[in-house]
Amino acid sequence: MDHLVNHPELPRDAIITRADGRFGLWISRYVCGHLLYESLEIDQCRLAQTAGEWLGKLLPERLHEKLALIVGFGRIGRHVGLALKAFGMEVHGFATQDRPDPEFHVHAVSRLAEFISRARVVVLCAPATKSTEGLINADILAHGHAGLTLINVGRGNQVVLSDMLDALDNGHLGRAVLDVFPVEPLDPNDPLWSHPRVTITPHHSGPTIPEDLIQDILPNLQAYAEGRPIMGVVDRGRGY
Repeated sequence: MDHLVNHPELPRDAIITRADGRFGLWISRYVCGHLLYESLEIDQCRLAQTAGEWLGKLLPERLHEKLALIVGFGRIGRHVGLALKAFGMEVHGFATQDRPDPEFHVHAVSRLAEFISRARVVVLCAPATKSTEGLINADILAHGHAGLTLINVGRGNQVVLSDMLDALDNGHLGRAVLDVFPVEPLDPNDPLWSHPRVTITPHHSGPTIPEDLIQDILPNLQAYAEGRPIMGVVDRGRGY
């Protein structure tokens, strides 16, 4: 919503609503795909295939009971959490504040550093707000480790990229999967392109497909025409 909340041509009294369609399904598939790529040692298998080598003792990583942290635990974050829970992972969500949830532990995002040291993966699904800008920085990553993967499907400004690169090089982060960036497309000369433990994708984790979005748009158009309450209204102050 960040490009609309303060848009100079949009009247302040205009209602902004969310329409995320099936983004949760798309993005959870993206997160699972990249995590499975690691845990199934697909890189090693491809290298072995090129060399004609049979890796008979290669074992997939045991993901069950490992810790997954989902930052931004709305509709999309919950989809990701449910998908990782199906792998047998221990999933914790992070939101603006602690809140009860029937399926997950949901903590205030201010507590993220408490959990990083034993996490296998951190997934960023949060909106772009003042409180999430620069959220993943040197202070947070100092609690990380070489077996930690960071996946950002939220917004590019939530990660201090220079701090992330330092963490990759000093053993406080194992791999980064980035689908979003502060400026898109990413500059061809950016050092992220050539880092061996960074995976770059072109903001395609949650594609905007009309038939997916209409399930959110049409009911609100009907409600607006009939004078009924609009669902999913954005709070401009919060930014989501």
